[in-house]
Amino acid sequence: MIPLSNIKKEQNHQKQIFLDLNCDIGQSYGVYKNDLEFSILPYVSSVNISCGSHSGDPVTIMKALRTAKERNLAIGAHIGYPDIQGFGYRAMNLSDEEIQAIVLYQIGALNALAKAYDVTIEHVRPHGALYKQAACDLDTCVSIAKAIAKIDPWLVLVGAVGDTLEKAGEIANLRVAPEVLLDRKYNVDGTIDFESDCSNNLNYAISQLELLVKESSVKNIQDGKTKVNFRTIHLNVKSEFSVQIAKKAKELISQPVPVPVTMVSNTGWV
Repeated sequence: MIPLSNIKKEQNHQKQIFLDLNCDIGQSYGVYKNDLEFSILPYVSSVNISCGSHSGDPVTIMKALRTAKERNLAIGAHIGYPDIQGFGYRAMNLSDEEIQAIVLYQIGALNALAKAYDVTIEHVRPHGALYKQAACDLDTCVSIAKAIAKIDPWLVLVGAVGDTLEKAGEIANLRVAPEVLLDRKYNVDGTIDFESDCSNNLNYAISQLELLVKESSVKNIQDGKTKVNFRTIHLNVKSEFSVQIAKKAKELISQPVPVPVTMVSNTGWV
């Protein structure tokens, strides 16, 4: 007879962690190429493809779509301010109408190219200054969410953890996926401390990753831990430690699953 304790251990060992690992791709433009981003793809379950505003030209975008399809990865639109020269890192003071227009324009462009490969856009993730603005300003986040809902109410808005994203989703009647960035510092309330620079530190990223998986928490700026409600972890493709961090993430989350699947899985239906 197999001891009950052994059965419990086996059950715990087989328990699936329903989390998504995502990264940005398609961020080359013209003569500027960044093929390093493709080295992360073996470790993720979804990708965010640039749509031509902050980066990405048609040929680059199509290559990213083709690669994502070959690897059976969930595809999202990586939208940003129309700022090629600044790589979308410079803030712009746009009205609600203007924000919705640039969101619709970018998702529409990616959708058109995606049809050539018979793939579907499943989520939307802001980039750079637009990501920060959406995390800090409810009106901006609502504008983005409303634009997404106009295209497809089943799309998912990926953004920084916190009340802003959740409230925008409720207002626009759109599903949202709170995200954690491994190279950022976090406030005590679980929001990103945008005043601090990104941490280009392997040990910091790994410890943040382990804390997320084991305790659903992040280290905060007061050397404590804060519980966060998150569904996806973003893997930065620009760090010199990117591949090492990605490999560690895949060790802890052996079978990452795209955000729409996590939403169903966490309800108990899967």
